[in-house]
Amino acid sequence: MGTITTYLPFANFAVHVVGAVMFVYSVYFNYVYVNIPPEVNPIDDAFGGKFKYLTFLDGCFQALFHVYALIVDIFPLIFSSRSSVLETLTQVKSFFFASVAFPLSMFVSTTFWSLWFIDRNLVMPKGIDMYFPHWLNHTMHTFVFVFACLEMITVYRPYPSRIFGMATHICLQLSYLIWIHIVYSQCNLWVYPILAQLNLPLRCLFFLGTFVYTSCLYIVGEYFNKFVWGYQPQKVQDKRQ
Repeated sequence: MGTITTYLPFANFAVHVVGAVMFVYSVYFNYVYVNIPPEVNPIDDAFGGKFKYLTFLDGCFQALFHVYALIVDIFPLIFSSRSSVLETLTQVKSFFFASVAFPLSMFVSTTFWSLWFIDRNLVMPKGIDMYFPHWLNHTMHTFVFVFACLEMITVYRPYPSRIFGMATHICLQLSYLIWIHIVYSQCNLWVYPILAQLNLPLRCLFFLGTFVYTSCLYIVGEYFNKFVWGYQPQKVQDKRQ
């Protein structure tokens, strides 16, 4: 166990390097090269552009997290004496991962693939395949899940208070809910096909369900962190040092 713990910082650094390159490139490729004709998917070129898709926004958040985490990793090599600054940067990284990056990546991945296997037309009709490459689909919908788990098992982080952390994530989800209604008001199109197939009561239940589900995902992350690292974080940190 001691040997594994010794190599975990290197593994975590590798996760940040690969994640930063992969997610930054994926977001760039998606934004610049993925152009779906209106006759295939009318919503793609409508109001809001790529930023109306939660998948794209999550890709941006994952890219931001991994680039920021990489900066935090490199910071001690340049400013080794400024431990208080490093501690603040690390706390911000931990909070962002716990309240945004982890639950959002879990939500995007699990909901997308669940709906895909029920009926892929609910999230990504087959006609989009020729414009949205399979590798990009997996980067944005599968590897966000994988890298969130790798981040969780390669470094310990103190979780914020549940009320503060969960409230932050719910506010993020609420902001997105308001955003997709703004998009609908501008172009009379729902971002996701499944929303067009639901009447108002079912749509309200669907949105309520997403808020309950994302809250559960936050708690899953909290307990996943405790399961991997135990309930005595200081001892874990002491072993690593």
